[in-house]
Amino acid sequence: MHPVRLAKVRARRRRAESGAVMFIVAMTTAVLASVGIYALMAASNEVRTSGNERQNTQTHYLSEYGVLGLTHEMAASKAQFYFGLMMTNPDAQCVSLPGVPSTAAPVTRACRRLGKVELSTAWQGAPVTVAYASQYPFTPGVIPGSFGPVPTTGDFFVELTEPLQAQAPARYALDLHFCFIDMTANAVGITQPNGWQLVSNPTATYLGEGLEVQRARIMAGPIQCPR
Repeated sequence: MHPVRLAKVRARRRRAESGAVMFIVAMTTAVLASVGIYALMAASNEVRTSGNERQNTQTHYLSEYGVLGLTHEMAASKAQFYFGLMMTNPDAQCVSLPGVPSTAAPVTRACRRLGKVELSTAWQGAPVTVAYASQYPFTPGVIPGSFGPVPTTGDFFVELTEPLQAQAPARYALDLHFCFIDMTANAVGITQPNGWQLVSNPTATYLGEGLEVQRARIMAGPIQCPR
């Protein structure tokens, strides 16, 4: 076939197609782009979920650390001291007793908050948590802190409430005029990211804050029996 005639035939075929090939190519490209975007979003969600789960675990163990630290702290002499503070000078900003008026009975208002610094004064050795030495995550050459290679602040505090006289342990002499007390310990663990990207957006810091409360009932003593 003559080349000119062949070119005319091809031109007629292209006019008949009316851009069908371009449409198919465009749709295929759009589908592949959608699959790629979905894969990126899925990977981002997985990373975010993993980070939230890690922070949740860290917050859990901080609150548990508060309970364990308190039980280690509540020796006989310390129990007497904290019990006296709870009854005579209760903490006014006690989050464990919301809505309790100042005119309530002393036992109802009794509360003493112990922070991480106060509990760790008697502990020897390493600090409670080791800070990450950089404000940027995964900085080369920087040793990870207690919360990993990310700038995160961790804290905990414990509130003692509801002191009630408890029954003495088995085989303990009852004629020594000493008593044991049951108290409720509310330990609050807090983790808060504090990276460079949050400095200009404090709201994001609190949105990323982890908070967990653990409650335990402990027995302390012996102390002088209250009159």
